[in-house]
Amino acid sequence: MNASASSSPPPALLLATDLGPRCDRALDRCVQLARQWHAPAVALTVVDPSQQPPLRPFDRQPQPSPLSVAERRLRCDLAGSPVAMRVRVEQGDVADKVIAAAQAEGSGLVVTGVARHEALSRIVLGSTVDALARRLPVPLLVVRCRVRGPYLQVRVATDFSDAARHALEQAARLFPQARFTVFHAFGNPYPVLAGMDAGEARRAGHDAAQREMLAWLAEADLPQDTRDRIELALAYGDAAHLLSQHGERCPEELIVMGTRGRGALATLLLGSTAQRALEMAEGDMLVVPPARDA
Repeated sequence: MNASASSSPPPALLLATDLGPRCDRALDRCVQLARQWHAPAVALTVVDPSQQPPLRPFDRQPQPSPLSVAERRLRCDLAGSPVAMRVRVEQGDVADKVIAAAQAEGSGLVVTGVARHEALSRIVLGSTVDALARRLPVPLLVVRCRVRGPYLQVRVATDFSDAARHALEQAARLFPQARFTVFHAFGNPYPVLAGMDAGEARRAGHDAAQREMLAWLAEADLPQDTRDRIELALAYGDAAHLLSQHGERCPEELIVMGTRGRGALATLLLGSTAQRALEMAEGDMLVVPPARDA
């Protein structure tokens, strides 16, 4: 890869916000990235079609529409921002409208937020964010943490698939100055039979996974300076649990995962490891769809 291809920030950013406090951190991160990449940003909120203006029986003035109320609140949230964001207010299905807006605006990244310790976040994650992770043709950044600076540590989870390699390559283009850790959770390479030493089986699993990781990484399209900053991390156990535990210790580290398809095909991955990682993550997570020609 030549030097000019080592960094490829998105041409535009889209912030998807529900105007609730869970999206304040997403707004701050979108601003930070827009400044870092010198990229334009659009802020979008979507109004539920069933929402009606509040009844005020003693007020004879016409009530503002939900769309105008949402626009006013969104502009209020953006007031004083160091980055000028264009405002979009839509009405309809949230996931459909976010995907359409990202395509219309030429956005290369969608940024949204989920509360960390709030029951509602699981409901939202199970619907809107989950749908976006399955269907968006561009990466989705789910923000949970306060912004304390640019992403300097990035952990890419891999199952040694082409989709995971593409996610690593995309993350390297977005954050060329970051230090990268490539992470894989392994099991035993074969069933542990009666009388077999469990420690020996685990060491065999580690060695087999390390060989596969090195071969997988050798095929990645990465500049040499990025390769020089990559560390390998292998751990025995469940990937989602291990990523969650790591996030508790290092919440500032960005977690990156790839999906193996869009629509129904993405269910194969999002229904297991990536879905649980999204639900359990303590830090920010970047979900990368497969290459368009995949």
